[in-house]
Amino acid sequence: MTQNERYFRRVVGSVGMTLLLFLLMLNLFGVLLVFFSALLSIFIQNEAAYYIVYQTVYAAGYLASFMVPVALLKRLIGKGGYPYFSMQAPPKVSPWLPLMIPAAITLIFSAAYVNSALVDIFHYSAFSSEVIWESVGEGTAPYRLVLDFIVICAVPGFCEEFLFRGAIMTNLMPFGRSNAILISALLFGLMHQNAEQVLFAFAAGIVLGVVYEKTGSIWNCTILHILNNFISVFESAILQKLGDLFASSVAITLLEAGVFALGVICLLILVKKFFSEKHDLRNGVFGRSISELHVCAAYPVAQKRAVKLFFTPSMIIFLSVCVLQILLLLLVAVLYVG
Repeated sequence: MTQNERYFRRVVGSVGMTLLLFLLMLNLFGVLLVFFSALLSIFIQNEAAYYIVYQTVYAAGYLASFMVPVALLKRLIGKGGYPYFSMQAPPKVSPWLPLMIPAAITLIFSAAYVNSALVDIFHYSAFSSEVIWESVGEGTAPYRLVLDFIVICAVPGFCEEFLFRGAIMTNLMPFGRSNAILISALLFGLMHQNAEQVLFAFAAGIVLGVVYEKTGSIWNCTILHILNNFISVFESAILQKLGDLFASSVAITLLEAGVFALGVICLLILVKKFFSEKHDLRNGVFGRSISELHVCAAYPVAQKRAVKLFFTPSMIIFLSVCVLQILLLLLVAVLYVG
């Protein structure tokens, strides 16, 4: 095993340990949240006050479940004597972001529809809407919409990007751009542990990874992530506000058609811009300079070796837990609908 391969295995093993801690914290927090909710209902009878306190605690716990593993990953990699690379977070927004956002959301939406069609083979949508997402988007009071934006859009967009792109992808970049984007996207998809999300989250991870790599700032993909989630919250608000299923379906269809059309136009502009000029693939065409990429592929590992070395004990456990959870939910969905 070469030095580069040892380094790669160390990083992947550290990522696996980090994600196992993430799963432990997230599930433990979920259990504690059930008890907290029961206790809270005893002391707070006002619906608005209950919702505000509950969602605030939920957001704090969700944030901690992602950010604590970020700190652990730095310690695990550094403990082995290997360099840890901090996420790229310059306070700048790419001038191309207004085009990237509609284009990226269109790609993610397309993947979401494919994902939905596949899982519907197991009648998963009915099960998911009635059991998994039963409490999402209930009510359109201003305070609920604000909290939904914070809890569903802002907090996940921030902490998920910091873990999967900022920490994991950045420290996989030394072994090659493709490896870094695909591995971080795969782990991001499996992290959701939900058949309704895993495929489109994987596609979203690729898109977000490309945006991060091209623009050189975690803030660009964070903004994209937040806005992508916001569309789901906005659609739920439309459904609740209009009440009528037909009217809300028409409104949501028109909204998504508009976003899709705009996204296709933006995607064509970006493709034309990228291929219309002779340039190095990393010469800053989307706002990034060559100097910011000095780490990329600095420790190359052959593709076949990378695949083999990827399956460290900690990573195998993480993958197994996520896949089993996905399969279990699919089985429950079949039994539930049947």
